[in-house]
Amino acid sequence: MFNFPNQMLQVFKSDETQASFEKNGFVILPFYSPEEINQLNEMYHQLHPKDENGFFPSTFSKDKKYRLVADEEIRRIGSRSINQYCQNIKVVCGAFIVKNIGIESGMCVHQDMSLVDESRFTGINIWVPLVDLTIENGTLFVLKGSHRMFPTYRGSSISECFSPVMNEVLDFLEPIIIKAGDAVFFDQSIIHFSPPNYSDNIRIVTNTYFTHQDAEFRTYYWNKDFENNVEVFVQDNSFMTNFEQFGENIHARPKVGKSLGLVPYQFPKIDLNYLEKNFQRTNARQLISNAIPKEINTQNIEIDQVKFPDNKKGILAKLKSFFN
Repeated sequence: MFNFPNQMLQVFKSDETQASFEKNGFVILPFYSPEEINQLNEMYHQLHPKDENGFFPSTFSKDKKYRLVADEEIRRIGSRSINQYCQNIKVVCGAFIVKNIGIESGMCVHQDMSLVDESRFTGINIWVPLVDLTIENGTLFVLKGSHRMFPTYRGSSISECFSPVMNEVLDFLEPIIIKAGDAVFFDQSIIHFSPPNYSDNIRIVTNTYFTHQDAEFRTYYWNKDFENNVEVFVQDNSFMTNFEQFGENIHARPKVGKSLGLVPYQFPKIDLNYLEKNFQRTNARQLISNAIPKEINTQNIEIDQVKFPDNKKGILAKLKSFFN
């Protein structure tokens, strides 16, 4: 087990921005210009695989050229704003995240997988929609402040700390409604969720991952033979674009990286009492329910089905992977 550092290493140039990020687990800043949004939209439509459906990050694609070009160009176009806001960092991955239309595009409540040693560093996503966000097109919901509940090792094979209250968490989430080109910088450990896209158009987002310049990639794996331990792997900076297991076999032991062996882990859990004591209830469930089209509502689709579409083999494995 590990402890959080007494103070996060500063990665934002603005002290005010850094303080807000540390308190809430996220901060919203202007990011892309209209010209940059057009560039990214054109690039996506030129590059993306024609068989995408549901929820689809470019990191899932079997087309390595698509993964690499998306990574390079998203990082290049985003560098203007990253350099404006950030310091002492390294940017290691850019990707498209697409919600096609329909129930399969829903993303369950989750935390992103650990990618750094969080006893020293923080992993941060820059999540930027290329369209205005609404409840109907699958905006981001967050549990404000949940990034510092307690330390966790996170990966698709590791049980979540909130698994006993997976359904109840939804009642404490807040929607983030922002315009195209605005960015949500969020701590990877914050609890978040996004409902399906029920609008008339696909929802395209870019996600850029960065961390402190001195950090190295670390990933974590568990199986039942480990009992109260997890296995730690050191990964290189190309991990996010070269890791072939994102699209499938995400629960399997990593085939890349160097194992550092086992470390103890007590698998912390929260309950409803913890949620009630530490967070405020919201109207998230009603907002999501109201966004479901009438023709679907007449089929008695429940919120749990919206969160956990199960009509496509393997989708639950994907839901617990890196991007939202």
